[in-house]
Order: sequence, then C-alpha cells, then structure tokens
Amino acid sequence: MSLGAMSWGTKSIGSLAVVLLVGVYTVAGPHLNDRFGWQLPGLNQQADADATALAPEPTPTPAPIPSSHGPSADDHQDAGDSNADLHYGLLREIRPNVFRSPEGLQYVPGSAEGHRLEHLRRHTQDMPSRPGKHGVFDGGMEGALVTIDDAYERAQANQRSTKQTDRDRTIYTVDMERRVGYVGGREGKRQNHPIARRVKLVLEDTIVITAYPL
Repeated sequence: MSLGAMSWGTKSIGSLAVVLLVGVYTVAGPHLNDRFGWQLPGLNQQADADATALAPEPTPTPAPIPSSHGPSADDHQDAGDSNADLHYGLLREIRPNVFRSPEGLQYVPGSAEGHRLEHLRRHTQDMPSRPGKHGVFDGGMEGALVTIDDAYERAQANQRSTKQTDRDRTIYTVDMERRVGYVGGREGKRQNHPIARRVKLVLEDTIVITAYPL
C-alpha cells in the first residue's frame, strides 16, 4: 500500500471519529447535564454566543438638550408695544383721532373742546366756580373711562338703569351701586361735595357725547 493511500485512509478515519464524537456529545450532553447538574454548552448555544460576541455594539444616541430659554424677549416686546398703543391704557385708535373702548364705545372729534375726550377731561377735576352741579369722576381719565364702560355694560343688561331718547341720542342713568366720584361746582361745594354713585351717559349710537357722575 502506498503512503498516499495510507494518509487518505487515516484522514477518513479521523473525520469519521470526529463526526461520531460530535454526535455522541450532542445526544449525551443534555442527559449528563440533567444527571450530574453540569452545564455543558450545546453546540447551538456556543454558535449563538460566538455570533453575539462578534456583533457590533449599538452606538448610543445622545439625549436632546432641553432648552433653557423661556418666552423670547421679542414676545415680551410685542406685548409691551401692544399696551403702549392704547390711549390711557384702555382705548384703541381705530382711525385717526377715533378711539374705541373695550365695550365698543367710541370717542371722536367734536364738542367745544375739539374732541370728546377733552370734554370728558373736564369731568375729572372740580370746577368750584361753575354754577350749579359739576360731576367729577374718581381716578382721572383712566378711572373715568373704566367707569363709563362699566356703566354702559350695566345699561345694556338693563341692570339698575333707566333709558331715554332725544332724537338720535340715547340717555342712560345708571346706578353703579358704589362710589364713582363726587359732586362739585358751586352747588356741590355748598353741599360739601356729596358722593356720586350714578352715571349719566349720553350717546349717539356708540359715540360718547358726554358722561359724568351724579
């Protein structure tokens, strides 16, 4: 027999022996683990472990950085600009020299003073030398405008108010159930400036002609 044939036969016998050993290990391994409490790895488990060891680890995704900024300065600036546009902090100019209140009352050019707002200003301070009574609002122009809006709202709801008409004018007398000013002028001075709790409001549609405390 040649050396090549002997070498081939030896390799064949070795391969067959390996196959037999693998088969015996595969069959006997689980029984030996159960009987003696061993932990012999199975061939499939080892293959899975190798595959896991070779798999690349996932790259962690960075968490988003929370913003530390609140409302922007531009937002605050816009709010400030909006308030700055209001006349006396309440009226919005809807046309040149035409102002509208939150309740929809309008103040327009007119009257002997040139504008209804200037006429209203006369009722924010006393005129001691004026004959008769002169109603004076508390709180200056801002207080007067707020009180007039409140009076109009109560009148629209028929809340403790009376209504008269004089051609194209509507005249409301509204009980505000609280102090809104005082009575000045000569008569008011003579009576020691009594407290005013009512408002007289004269309108043409929604245009304020005059308003004053009673």
